[in-house]
Amino acid sequence: MLLMQDIEIIEENKKPFEMGNQKVDYITTLSVISSLAVVILHTNGAFWQFNSTARYWFTANIIESVFYFAVPIFYMISGITLIDYNKRYSLREYFKKRVTKTVIPFLFWSLVYLLLQICLHHISVDKLSLASIINGILTTQYVGIFWFFIPLFSCYMIIPVLSNIADKKKTFRYILLVSIFCNSFIPFVINVFRLPISWNLTFPIVGYSIYILLGYYLDKIHFTKNIRVLIYFFAIVGLLMHIAGTYYLSIAAKKIIQTYKGYLNIPCVLYSIGIYVCIKENYKLLIPIFSKPITYLKHYSFALYLLQFFFLIAIPKLLHLNIFSIGWRLGGVFLILPLVILATKIIRLLPLGKYILP
Repeated sequence: MLLMQDIEIIEENKKPFEMGNQKVDYITTLSVISSLAVVILHTNGAFWQFNSTARYWFTANIIESVFYFAVPIFYMISGITLIDYNKRYSLREYFKKRVTKTVIPFLFWSLVYLLLQICLHHISVDKLSLASIINGILTTQYVGIFWFFIPLFSCYMIIPVLSNIADKKKTFRYILLVSIFCNSFIPFVINVFRLPISWNLTFPIVGYSIYILLGYYLDKIHFTKNIRVLIYFFAIVGLLMHIAGTYYLSIAAKKIIQTYKGYLNIPCVLYSIGIYVCIKENYKLLIPIFSKPITYLKHYSFALYLLQFFFLIAIPKLLHLNIFSIGWRLGGVFLILPLVILATKIIRLLPLGKYILP
């Protein structure tokens, strides 16, 4: 049982850890690790091509589950950095920054990928209209990995509301705990045990906003060692449920069963909290070795998300790689990363480069 006396509320200075001329904080570390994890999720796309008799799917399921934390961590970072925006700038400035930093790049690269789909003859120009293009962008039809942006924009809209209660710790904690209990835990239990219950008693909070709340809340607290051990235990439980539950149910059904999957499902919530707390509490251990790579890569983490789709398609075709091989699924990130960095450097030299790849 989580005792409140085991949790110490603190206001952290968030001073970066200094190593020579390098300055790295845990948020930067989270961002870089998560951006690399996202690429691995996508190079491991063979997971979604289920084959119960193929050896690749066993490892693909493990890789998928292990790196599943990437998307929740990105939302949690947004919670850390944005909920208290009103202490730094106005509501108008808040939305101006969101538009320039994410909305414009999202729209631009969605159109670029539309042109790519046309060039590859995956989409016919004759069937395009203004309405269909708008719909294609909003449904991320042209580049499926951009699905992340739509719930993120929804989160942006609710953050100004959350910012007004951020200092009310009891209210904030209530919203967070009730959201997880009603929106993640109870539906998961009903689904796993196939209970004949129609659960509509959800807390009226936008889905991925749970991670926005979690990021901000976990940033403000320090857990004792005993509580951290408990968090890590439940994180491992969540990960094992995800791996084993998905594997055995899918093998039995001869298709992917997602009872234990889903970013808002309790296994993922537990696992993501564990990864977050682990990096927050231990990131300084990485600094002596990884401070320079982390400091360097932080300038390309968003670009890596925006540009990786080009290389996910092109590299296996040009190099005739087997996308089911463990080499591509785990090592593809090391091919994609330098190419994204090179492309980003070139694009940022262009007059409008900083707007499309901030």
